[in-house]
Amino acid sequence: MRGSRSWLAVIALLGAVTAAYADGPGGYRPKSPGPVPLSEQQAIDAYTAGYASILRAEHAENLAAASSDDAERQAALRKAQEAYQLSLPHFTEAGRLDSSMHEAYTYLGFANRKLGRYDEALRAYAQALKINPDAVHAIEYQAEALLALNRIDDVRFNYLRLYALDQQQAAKLLQAMRAWMETNKGKPPTGIDMPALAEWMESQAASLKVVPGEKVW
Repeated sequence: MRGSRSWLAVIALLGAVTAAYADGPGGYRPKSPGPVPLSEQQAIDAYTAGYASILRAEHAENLAAASSDDAERQAALRKAQEAYQLSLPHFTEAGRLDSSMHEAYTYLGFANRKLGRYDEALRAYAQALKINPDAVHAIEYQAEALLALNRIDDVRFNYLRLYALDQQQAAKLLQAMRAWMETNKGKPPTGIDMPALAEWMESQAASLKVVPGEKVW
């Protein structure tokens, strides 16, 4: 009973935080001061094209979520997957042209994760974090890929990093963990103590300093 009440407390607190759909570094990649080398400008252009595909994919996912017609919903989801696929060569090219562009690797991981390619996603996130170890979106996205693979200890490690760096992103990860628990409550993955995890999440949610109702970016 106590575990049930604890989980309800997590839901009540995190449910007040609205998750933004278009999360991440965004479409703007600042240029270096002074004259911009051609390769850097080409990298920015490739990144921008990739981000446009991400936005198209998310728009299609929003349409799918809002539709009550199954055929329409499935068509929208196919368009989303196609758009995520189209983003991959753009982000790959951006990273090739500008090896410092951790944002490109972050979205390369994001698109691969959305396509269910978790190994590719984790490689991309690892590269983003090699370039910028404190890239909070890469840390959060990496945790969501790890969550899909039921690697809860690694997810908790990323959460603690986010807690220290950016509590809004930490709150976003707790939301993802809540959704994971809802999906898996009927058949918990082997070796994971769900009541203990729920209690840990409650304690973390209680310590977050995120204003309820504030948009999580």
